[in-house]
Amino acid sequence: MSKRSLLTLQQRAYLLAPPSCEYELEQLTRFSEQDVVLIQQHRGTANRLGVAVLLCYLRHPGIALEAGCRPSPRLLRRVAAVLGLEEAAWEGYAVRDQTRREHLVKLYAYLGLRPYRAEDGQTVLPYLTRLAIQTDQAMTLAEALVAWLRQQHVLLPSINVIERLCAVALTLGARQVYARLNDALDTGQRQRLDALLERREGCRLTTLAWLRSVPERAHDRGAAPHMARLRVVEALALPAHLSRLAGAERMREWTDAGDRMSCHDLTELDPLRRMAILVAIVLQARAALIRMLQNLEKLKAIDALCLPGGLRQLISPGRMDKLAAEGRHMTPKDLAKLEPRRRMATLLVQVLELRGVLVKDILEMRERLVGESWEGRRFG
Repeated sequence: MSKRSLLTLQQRAYLLAPPSCEYELEQLTRFSEQDVVLIQQHRGTANRLGVAVLLCYLRHPGIALEAGCRPSPRLLRRVAAVLGLEEAAWEGYAVRDQTRREHLVKLYAYLGLRPYRAEDGQTVLPYLTRLAIQTDQAMTLAEALVAWLRQQHVLLPSINVIERLCAVALTLGARQVYARLNDALDTGQRQRLDALLERREGCRLTTLAWLRSVPERAHDRGAAPHMARLRVVEALALPAHLSRLAGAERMREWTDAGDRMSCHDLTELDPLRRMAILVAIVLQARAALIRMLQNLEKLKAIDALCLPGGLRQLISPGRMDKLAAEGRHMTPKDLAKLEPRRRMATLLVQVLELRGVLVKDILEMRERLVGESWEGRRFG
């Protein structure tokens, strides 16, 4: 089975292509007097056009256009127009590959470029690793690597080499983040997190599975199930700054990874990674539970109004939306000035709309807490 690429096909193509932005393309093809002298030194329209195109590719993206590869149509068209040459002359360029290679040697010297070497990868790896501590986006690392190589006047290696370097940096960066997060936990906190993977007393579920198994129609069950789960989370006594050590982006990635794993899968992980994923799941659970409890309190206040059922059927959806929109732009003083019946109608619609929003938010928090792949899964 082929290994999954770190970069998408579009990302791989973007890194090794001339600029697509019109302004950048114009800057790339704005040849200096020295460039023009170099280009004009070559005999024939085809050679001049070929050298100019090679010169552009060496500057951006920073590659030597391979034999038989046709340049970007937009770049070729612009270079031909700038130099007053026929675009079709490209077909006659470098019929002998030796000609292309000779031109490249001359252009390398002219631009002060050299080929990529394995030592370059070792030199840039610490920089990429520091960046990988801040982000887990492969494209961000790839763009940083390409920019670094251009600054060093080094030709870009193959896209596979770029991808491998980014993969190594991401692995090293993730390990450092795991270690940093684990260092913030004491022995007791790690033990309590691991205990989440054990069966809950008197229950067929592990504590972690129970924590995420919020009942459906949770808004009809009151606050007790949520409070019970929040007490378990708070009893872990995790440091408040843990999420800042990894960043929101990486925390979401770890939570998503946890969603795809059973509790048994989690026990099989490297301890540092297991702690990181458990922390991410627990922190997300805590945030979701707190928000659900806050919304339940608001629902409780609305239900205390004891409004009769079927109110929504007394008014058309269009009129309901209109009253709600008007009410959202009114202050309490504005509402007080309204004719009593209209004021009651506006307040009623506002309350019904708010209740719908709260219920929807509670359900969304439940989905976030449970996680797609945890729904209906059995844990032993």
